[in-house]
Amino acid sequence: MKRTLIHSLFGTVAICCATWAAYGFVRLQHAERVNQAIVATNAAAREQQAGGDAREVQLARAIALSKAGAYDAAARLYNGLLPEGSPPDEVGRAALFDLGNLYLREGSGDNAQTVRSLAMIGEAKARYRLALRAAPDDWDARYNLERALWLAPETPSALAGPDVKEQHNVTVRDARSQDLP
Repeated sequence: MKRTLIHSLFGTVAICCATWAAYGFVRLQHAERVNQAIVATNAAAREQQAGGDAREVQLARAIALSKAGAYDAAARLYNGLLPEGSPPDEVGRAALFDLGNLYLREGSGDNAQTVRSLAMIGEAKARYRLALRAAPDDWDARYNLERALWLAPETPSALAGPDVKEQHNVTVRDARSQDLP
């Protein structure tokens, strides 16, 4: 009695699992047919609409190139997304931010003391400022601009030493000084 109950319970579970797997297979086949139909019917429409999505695709390519280490090609794609003379749209602001990140990453690498790295950090600061002009509430751009300013400050540091004039000024104590015997 106990043995037949266990076998029937196992058989029921096996049938349920097989039904669930068959249902998943049917849904997968249906999804593949729908995807093929979409590709076939909308190929011409996509070619006509290439202007709207092309900027997002170009931004995605630039991000992928940047992650792969092809900084020059990524910078060209980012610069191609920036509008001439008009404020950037959402894709343009993302391109400005990512281009600033690219320059900051390149400028703060292993050779952080070279002149080229200072120029790259300066370019990053310029891109972050443009992004902040377009969207002043972009806190990520503010943070990265602050980080770039920390790496390459624009004001002379107090640790740089006294001015040349201050070094040559000689002061003489008053003859009536109180600390003389």
